[in-house]
Parts: sequence; C-alpha cells; structure tokens
Amino acid sequence: MKVGLIGYGKMGRGIFSLLTAAPLEIVVLDVDPNEMERQNHRFRKRLQRAAAGGMLGEAEHQKQLAGTRFTTSWRDLRDCDLIIETVVEDLETKIEVLRRAEETVAPQCVIASNTSSFSINRLAACLRDPSQFCGYHFFHPVQLTSIVEIITSKHTSPAAVDFLRGVSRDIGRTPLLMKDWGGSCVNIALTFQSCEALYVLEEGLALPSEIDALAKQFARIGPCESLDVVGISFFNDIFHRMLADFPFDLPVPGLLEKLVRDGRFGKQAGRGLYLYVDDKPDDDAREYYVNPASARPAGTPPLDENRLIERLLFSIYFSVLRVAEMGLGDLGDLCFGIQDLIGMRIDPMEEIVKLGSDGLRAAFNRLRDELGPRYDYPKVEGVIASLG
Repeated sequence: MKVGLIGYGKMGRGIFSLLTAAPLEIVVLDVDPNEMERQNHRFRKRLQRAAAGGMLGEAEHQKQLAGTRFTTSWRDLRDCDLIIETVVEDLETKIEVLRRAEETVAPQCVIASNTSSFSINRLAACLRDPSQFCGYHFFHPVQLTSIVEIITSKHTSPAAVDFLRGVSRDIGRTPLLMKDWGGSCVNIALTFQSCEALYVLEEGLALPSEIDALAKQFARIGPCESLDVVGISFFNDIFHRMLADFPFDLPVPGLLEKLVRDGRFGKQAGRGLYLYVDDKPDDDAREYYVNPASARPAGTPPLDENRLIERLLFSIYFSVLRVAEMGLGDLGDLCFGIQDLIGMRIDPMEEIVKLGSDGLRAAFNRLRDELGPRYDYPKVEGVIASLG
C-alpha cells in the first residue's frame, strides 16, 4: 500500500515516523524543496545508522530506501491508496490542498485530513466525491498515544471507514469512530478539563503546579502543563470554535483572554500558565491568575484537595457523557480515548459505571449548585439512565 503524507510540520513528522514502522510505501509532499532534501538526507542517515547498528537488515534497509520519497511534485502522489493531509490549521489552505489532492489521485484513493478543529462536513463540501473523504486525527505527541480518530462526514462511505480501520491496526493504533462536530470529539473532554483548571486558577484556589500535582494523582499529564505544550493561542482558537458549534455552557475564562493578550502562548514561547527558565516551569505570582469577578470572597475556607480532584475528574466524566448523549461517539470509545490521551491511571468508563445513575446525578447536582449550568445533568440524562 502507498500512503501520501501532505505537510511535514510537527504532526506530519510524528505521523511519518509512525508510518515507517509499517510495511508501507510513503511519499512526503511539502512546498519547500530544500526542506524536503534535508529531510530525505536525515531519513537516509537514520536508516544507515540503524543498519550499521544491526537494528535493520540489509534487505529491509534497501526496501525502506526504495519505498520512501520526499518530494515537492504532486505527480508523485498519483498512485497512492491513501492521502493524509496534515498542513497548517488554516481552513482555506486545507481546502486548497484537499482539492489538489483529489485532482491528482485515482478515484478509489481515500483522502483524509488530520485536522483537530475544522468540520469534516465543511471540508467534504469542497470535494467532488466526498464519499472517499473523512477525518483521520492523530494526537500529539503521536508516539505517546495509541489511538486515532476516524471522523466521518455525512457522505463518508462505509468502505472508506473500513479501509482506515485496517490501516490503523496496521500501524499499531486503535481506531475510534466519531461523527463530525467541528473537530475532535476526544479533545472535547480535554478542553472541558482545561477550562475547569482555568476556572480554579481564576478563583484563586490553586497555582498551576498545585493543579497539575493533583491531576497527576490519576493521570500522566496535568491540564496546565498540557495547555502550555499544546499552546495557549491554539487552544484559544479551538475553544472558540467549539463554543460556536457545541452546546456547552462554558464561559470564556478571563484568564485565557489575559494570557493571549499578554503574549503568554505556552512553553514554546517561554511563558504561558507557567514561566519557563532553562525549560523548567515555575508558577507566576498567585495574583496573576486570579480574576476578581471569579475570586472567592476573602475569608472563604479553601477547598480541600479531594474537591479539586473531583472537579478535574468530573469535568472529564460530564464531557464524555455529553458527547455520547449527542450521538457523536460511543461512550466506551470516548472514555478509552481520553484515558489514552492524558495517561489516566483509572478507567473513566469503569468509574462512571461504578458511580451509576444515582451517583452521577448526585455529583453533577452538587457541582451545578456550586459552579453553575456547565454541570446541568439533565443534558446527559439519557446516557446516565442507561447506566442503571
């Protein structure tokens, strides 16, 4: 099978590395000939070192050399069985690339977009034959996750879905089938939890390092660290697109707007929720994070750690239930996806079942009374009732 990978940024490089572990022919297309030549040289050197170290046999060495090409010519994609678009998250750029890909490849070629934030239905509308198109969303960092979302449009054919399921298993990834809502369904849970962390900061209840330390009692990565790695500006764009398309009662955190305004775009910029010195994160002063409109009144007893952990966990539980209630994805797949994505040490599906309908209603009632309509449990009543 021959796979064409369009775009070779951060995600493109991660997907390429994953594809090279499978017996595939790979064509990487990008616009910069110098960059393609440089990447071709780096790849060949990497194979040479692997062969010299005995990690790669000579026959496999030659096979990978012959089966991998870095190019700027669209003609090299003509006989691909699968195209994966992973260019910059700009709608017009993606539409232009997808149209060009469709003009280049054979009608039976499946075309997929790795977008994390744009509607697959909207992208499909730009193609002559949208039945061969769907979302194929890998998560960053690619090497630390074992899942991939197959996001269908209303036109995606069952054959295209089955084909991508097979490809996913061939490259060692568990495929999660989701319907289009305007981005990644699994990322909704991550977005909800990230917002909850921002609200906690605004209320003056904890510092970023304290929130992440609590989250790491049940996960590999905390929400503040995750936000800085993803990038504040990127998260801000995704969050506003989500609010435009998804009926969540999530007020825009004033702290998020403040971070964008102050140019605190995350780890790569050297400052985000954390301040970075020699690549090491440090909290800013507590006053920086507090939003006067949200801060707890002076003299209010601090929340204990268990209540803060509950907020971080139940933001995940509520959001996956909400997505399942809307019929966008299977609850088990959603739970598996978020568990894999942030390295949860507990099984959210198992915990939800253990709580049962009465336990979930009681918890969401308490959170709604304290925090407002974002935990309005009637919006997930259908899924809750099915739990018994």
